[in-house]
Amino acid sequence: MAPARFTYVPAEELAGRPHVMVDGMPRPGTVCTLSHWPGTPTAHELWDDVSAGIVLRALSRPGFLPDGVDVASIDHYDEDGAIALGLLCVEGLATAHGPMLVEAARVGDFGVVEDRGPALVAFALAALGRGADDAPESESEGASGGSQGPDDDVMGRCARSATAALSTMAALADDPVRFEELWGDEARAFDAAVRVIDDGVVVLEEHPRHDLAVVRVDVAHSAVAPAAWDGAPIHRAAVHSSTTRLRILTIAGARFELRYRYESWVRMTSRRPRPRVDLGPLAAELTKAEQNGARWVFDGASALTGALHLAGDGPSTLDPDRLVETVCERLEALDAGPAAWDPYTVPVPPG
Repeated sequence: MAPARFTYVPAEELAGRPHVMVDGMPRPGTVCTLSHWPGTPTAHELWDDVSAGIVLRALSRPGFLPDGVDVASIDHYDEDGAIALGLLCVEGLATAHGPMLVEAARVGDFGVVEDRGPALVAFALAALGRGADDAPESESEGASGGSQGPDDDVMGRCARSATAALSTMAALADDPVRFEELWGDEARAFDAAVRVIDDGVVVLEEHPRHDLAVVRVDVAHSAVAPAAWDGAPIHRAAVHSSTTRLRILTIAGARFELRYRYESWVRMTSRRPRPRVDLGPLAAELTKAEQNGARWVFDGASALTGALHLAGDGPSTLDPDRLVETVCERLEALDAGPAAWDPYTVPVPPG
């Protein structure tokens, strides 16, 4: 496998310079795109579930990386993108840790944990992304010292996170356990979530016909609070590691959510997820059934992990069992009709 020969340049600094774009969309100057995103012009021979896997394939197959190009970039920060970038830009990383890091990327994107080491790597890289959000504003100011707009600040956080990840990744892959200060909080929430599932405090019901898992959370149980993470009542990776269903209906007290998993947004190769359907009409139906003025909204079938959920923080008045019945009935009908989102049919832009 060829050694790394690429240098990271933040997307906002490319200025049309020839580059390889990983885990995102091509932009001016993109010579090669290595991404599982729908509509990206990645060679079909390289396709993989995660962009890190695509990069690993490109590194091992002559002719797929462009000659005379030594710059790589990402247009957003997440674990898969950081790892894909690291495999290109960190000398020897792909050779020493490629397959393990691809598994870490899978944990980051899909929340499926099969081995502790890759999970700790993913949790640590996620923490680096959150840490960039806490950086002083002065660090994201331009050379003139002027303030930046919202888009500039997002890209600045991406650049800070990516730079931190690249400087840490080799040591992190060598010995993930050493970086507890990064992964500790998330690992504890994940472990707590696994325990409440194993102990039956959280119950998963499978509805294979509808590609649906119903997650019932006993919010009054004392063990549930430590299992919450990133706005979910229990860590989503504990749920995703316990079911292959890609539609997750969470019932936590009087708060409900039906969410599409990320696997149904990207181009997968290990499986062909069922196309997403438009849940907008179901949102209107549930809103009409509410007794307290609660309103349901749908993020949209093309949202990365689009969800059907209540607007605001108020509770629902709907009966949970009847909600499950309604969701299954509507999914049955919707799946028989046209898809609202199919990542395999998104056209590749010209040029």
